[in-house]
Amino acid sequence: MPLRSPPTGPTSLRTRRPAATTLARVLGAALGGTLWLVALAAPAVAERPALAPETKSWSVDGDFARKTADETPRTRARMNLSGAACAPTRPRFAACLIVNDEKKYAQFFSMKDRTLAPGAVIRLAAKDVKGDPDAEGAAFADRFFYVIGSHGRPRHGDGAGRARFVVMRFPVDARGRPTFEVSEEEPTGVETSTRLGEAMRAAAGLGAFYDQPLDHNGVNIEGIAVKDGRMHLGFRGPSVDGDAFILSVDADAVFTSDEPLHPKVTRLPLGKTTGIRDLAAVRDGLVVLSGPVNEQAVPPALWHWNEKTGALAPLGTLMPAKGLPADAKAETVLVLRDAPKQPLRVLILYDGAENGAPTEYRVKR
Repeated sequence: MPLRSPPTGPTSLRTRRPAATTLARVLGAALGGTLWLVALAAPAVAERPALAPETKSWSVDGDFARKTADETPRTRARMNLSGAACAPTRPRFAACLIVNDEKKYAQFFSMKDRTLAPGAVIRLAAKDVKGDPDAEGAAFADRFFYVIGSHGRPRHGDGAGRARFVVMRFPVDARGRPTFEVSEEEPTGVETSTRLGEAMRAAAGLGAFYDQPLDHNGVNIEGIAVKDGRMHLGFRGPSVDGDAFILSVDADAVFTSDEPLHPKVTRLPLGKTTGIRDLAAVRDGLVVLSGPVNEQAVPPALWHWNEKTGALAPLGTLMPAKGLPADAKAETVLVLRDAPKQPLRVLILYDGAENGAPTEYRVKR
């Protein structure tokens, strides 16, 4: 796949925008914005193919957890799935974790024959903790499941008394099972850290947006991937001059009180009002799922980012599956196959769709 290698600097990496993007903006302005589709989501939109869903559909055996009787269609967990990850077990996909952005728990599941089977619930935050952790992403690495929460400054009030940008992890064995007794009532065995705030406040390009409301381009994490000892955090907002942000830190240091985080900021030119909705590690980098910062008309798309060289390449724009709700947002990318010289197979799950409406795509690299 064609790669665009950006120049490097001490705190950021950027890719030069092609002249076609500038031309599209000029023409769009001259014609009253009627060419917004030309430049809406990425500087390389002409290079980005449309990705159609696979014809063989996926299903869910039952429903993802509903823990309280007073849940409404808007707040029930199965309508707000926002991240997933799987441990490398044998057989494959026997131990996976899915999170939602409305509850204080996550849930295990497995996959077989294009069917997701929900399993046990694991509590992430105590019942007496104010609010939920707003879990937005999940990752797996080195026998740990990771969960990232994204409570930035809310739209109303200042969020006082609420932990922000909590990241959690818990250990599992070779079969992907927790090494402690799982509880639905108490967060036993789950490590929690709030150290990410200090890294974001000091990060070039991010610090100025740290305490801004979410609907005013404020800092909002939605993606997490852990690879080679580094934790990579993908930001839905801010979007600055068409760039989205990734903050990378030392994964183990996050769960200490004084070890250096060694933060590094990367700016990815994904397009105007476009942020990162999820991240997933692959052999040669990370897959980036992009989408609108808020409610802008930006279609979901996949990208490949090489975290070692900084090269960024568009993989394609996701065409919606038949019957997908109009307001559903692509929130999760789960890698099904990552084989040399073969297309990537990924499963996309949607926030706002029943049980995530799992949809498979094949992506040329």
